[in-house]
Amino acid sequence: MLLIFGLLSQYCFNQIPYNSRYLESVFPAIQISENIVYGNAEALNFPYLDENNTSPQDLLMDIYWPVGDTLAYRPAIVCAHSGAFVSGSKDVDDMVAFCDSMAHRGYVAASIDYRLGMNIFSGPSSVRAVYRGVQDGRAAIRFLKENADVYGIDTNNVYLLGSSAGGYIAQQDMFMDTEAERPPETYMSPDLGCLDCSGNNYSRLGKADGIMALWGALQDTNFIVTSDTLPVFLAHGTADETVPFNYGSAFGNDASPPTYGSGLVAERLENLNNPAETYFVIDEGHEFYGTNNGNWDDGPNEYWDTVFNKVEAFSYDIHKPVAGFSLTAIENVVMFEDTSKGSTYWYGDFGDGYYSNEENPIHEYASPGDFLPIQFVSNDLLSWDTASAFVASWVGIEKNKALLFEVFPNPASKFIRVKNNSHTKMTFRLLSPNTGLVMSVNVMGGQIKTLDVNLLKPGFYFFYDENSGRGIKWIKQ
Repeated sequence: MLLIFGLLSQYCFNQIPYNSRYLESVFPAIQISENIVYGNAEALNFPYLDENNTSPQDLLMDIYWPVGDTLAYRPAIVCAHSGAFVSGSKDVDDMVAFCDSMAHRGYVAASIDYRLGMNIFSGPSSVRAVYRGVQDGRAAIRFLKENADVYGIDTNNVYLLGSSAGGYIAQQDMFMDTEAERPPETYMSPDLGCLDCSGNNYSRLGKADGIMALWGALQDTNFIVTSDTLPVFLAHGTADETVPFNYGSAFGNDASPPTYGSGLVAERLENLNNPAETYFVIDEGHEFYGTNNGNWDDGPNEYWDTVFNKVEAFSYDIHKPVAGFSLTAIENVVMFEDTSKGSTYWYGDFGDGYYSNEENPIHEYASPGDFLPIQFVSNDLLSWDTASAFVASWVGIEKNKALLFEVFPNPASKFIRVKNNSHTKMTFRLLSPNTGLVMSVNVMGGQIKTLDVNLLKPGFYFFYDENSGRGIKWIKQ
């Protein structure tokens, strides 16, 4: 903590280090590592009619990362494509576009292949197809966390984005996350094993730290419980006939068990006081940003930018700190107390041309006026947030205005007296710029109380009344 007098000039010339990372394309070049094997698992063989007809399959991903980035660890996004669990790949247009754009913004992004294969006339087969996709999505997350040092990944911030079938994977990964919630169909021969028992043997869990599910669905909203508080973004068209927005079977296929679309998932989360962020478009259908199974015929339509911008902002909100502060104003001196969350660096713009990098700065305004101080906080990922509040500063006290209280002598070394000039009890707090609250004392109306300050360290202190908020600077010699 800096003393405000004598060191005040150190607040100058240290302006807030705003940056555009994660919110704009700031890296001109990216690197793509193609066909990285993140696991191997038994995949259903075509024509997908016999669940016991399987062969081992390498699971591949393409990893996108910014070139020239000096940050040691970054958030990562795993992207899972559409295709109804029978088609599609990591190379489809929309997943490539997400990965490319997010890498240019400073993320690590990975587009994954996952096991395909489903008998569209069998309900159990469709359940098992989704489950295999979830296992593979979790294996991909485990792989990235295990290789965090190789790719520069913050293991506490690995997110999962999926479109259509990939949206099923994302929602199941988030909410079907215990053995008790595992579908009975997955125990049929051959037993598919637990959620994190396929693909690779890394010990980490494969649950994402946040999901972005585009036009996906959940097997059962009862999977969502009060402890499910991780961030969720849902996009869906209310007229979707491929994956119903509310309740129904995909493609209207009665052979497939009905699922709960984004509308009902959002309703369940709202009822449990953990609302999802949503982008629901009335009367729009499936993949409403213009793709067909992940590919554009004529390029993105007008919805693409909106969906991407929402994904970008949602991702940033997960890993950014949250700014916040309270303040106490004593005449022209303002004490700022940090209340932010997740912050490791602090900067303050006092609104008068002076700055500070203290967590809890104290600032003296040289002239009266209204100011808008801004708190800037950031973390080790270089994501940031700001908060601000108006401050009214004044210098001195009007000569003809009766003092509510007096502190004398000022300066003092051993004893001081606090006089209450009002008719009611006042509670005074003595604050140190270095250590905060030193003592608290009640003084009845019209009375004087003597305080022993002999043991206090020399320096500047502040007396203020809790009720009025008025204060006096006091010097300990």
